[in-house]
Amino acid sequence: MPLTEKIFGPKVKPHKVIAHRGMSGKFPENTLIAFDAVRHEGLRWVETDISMLADETLIVFHDEAQGRTVAGDKLVADAKWEDFKNADAGLWKGNQFSGQKVLRLETLIAWAEVHDMTLILEMKCHGNREYRSAELLASALRKRPKANVIVSSFNIDFLGYFRMFAPHIPRASIHNFFPKDIHFLKSELAVEAVHLDSDLIIASNDVTVFHQQGIKIRAWTVNDPSRAYDLFDLGVDMVMSDYPEQI
Repeated sequence: MPLTEKIFGPKVKPHKVIAHRGMSGKFPENTLIAFDAVRHEGLRWVETDISMLADETLIVFHDEAQGRTVAGDKLVADAKWEDFKNADAGLWKGNQFSGQKVLRLETLIAWAEVHDMTLILEMKCHGNREYRSAELLASALRKRPKANVIVSSFNIDFLGYFRMFAPHIPRASIHNFFPKDIHFLKSELAVEAVHLDSDLIIASNDVTVFHQQGIKIRAWTVNDPSRAYDLFDLGVDMVMSDYPEQI
């Protein structure tokens, strides 16, 4: 039996499931071991977080500050690569994961190219540096034109700047409330998808209003397989999960 058939069965296909911060339910989020676990399960999509440090290094990191997944107390907006390069990003999840490193963006992109993985890069605009974050991310991605990348953010200003710097790279806006102006998302930001808090999606019309504008729906974060199936039945294109192997 093929690996993907064993995992997903006949109802859900691998292209409908996105690993949230890698396979973050079982492994330390946003680390190489969490990303490798995704591809070993036969999945092809990974969502992860990109942050810009004070020295303008782009790293794979979610939080505004050290302290949860790496030791320390520095704000990301104030920190430099020297503050992260030797940090242990796995120990917080268990002793068996000690030694995992915080990744630089270029390391992740190279990994994705080698393994033909699609990346959703969520930009975290720590310190209100939307313009520079957009400029640097666009520059970094221009150097890796073969990478399969979608750039997402909660920050609408960032997405507008990123469209200006890299109009050819697909964009998605992230929402924890239902967007009031879908036309703006389509016309001004030219998003290819919206990433919605799954709790916002109740009826099929919550999906079709976006599909009518040519916008896809990806729902986060869905860890209950039955809820994932309900969302697919409502027309949701993809779901993000900490436990994608269980959906």
